[in-house]
Amino acid sequence: MSLEFWCPLRLEAAAARRGAPGTGVVRTGMGPRRAAAFAARRQVPGDRSGAIVLGLAGAVTDSLEPGDVIVAEAVRGPGPDRSAWGQAAETVRVALREAGVSAVRGPVRSVARAVRGAERRRLAGDGTLAADMESWWLLAADPAPLAVVRVVCDTPAAELVSLSLPWRARRALAVISRIAATLSTRETPIAPDRWRGLERAAPGGGS
Repeated sequence: MSLEFWCPLRLEAAAARRGAPGTGVVRTGMGPRRAAAFAARRQVPGDRSGAIVLGLAGAVTDSLEPGDVIVAEAVRGPGPDRSAWGQAAETVRVALREAGVSAVRGPVRSVARAVRGAERRRLAGDGTLAADMESWWLLAADPAPLAVVRVVCDTPAAELVSLSLPWRARRALAVISRIAATLSTRETPIAPDRWRGLERAAPGGGS
């Protein structure tokens, strides 16, 4: 099975290509509308490519710092939660941690616009670790992505628009490159799940 990285933003896609120049990297587009349109175009049952959503996210809890990685176990959105956990996601998490990448497991929420200030605290109230603007919609593709991997760029203590943004962005994008390199060079391909969705997502994050 061939591996693809689905990256919403141009900078994310460029970072993934730097890390895995021989692997397919697809730019899906920023935000809910573009993500939903991309997922609709990818309704291809029997497709032999395995996709991993890979991009930046905003942490909603102070337990995460720029450059930290979340492998989503569930993605919350405007409708019912979508499972993102299974054998493939666990394989991704373990592979990253073995490569020295700090990767935690937990729920992510997809929102229509970037979260700031008090909105972060509100989202953290249900155990959400971070927010993005695409994953929930991308999980509607058929076949669905094998895993959702998000790298923290901004946090409650370091808002998206601040003087430290260039440093934080460079750090997070370097982590995306490292993730792509790690997963694309695995000797054993990341296989589709046999038990995805059978394990109920925990209310909070875990390691």
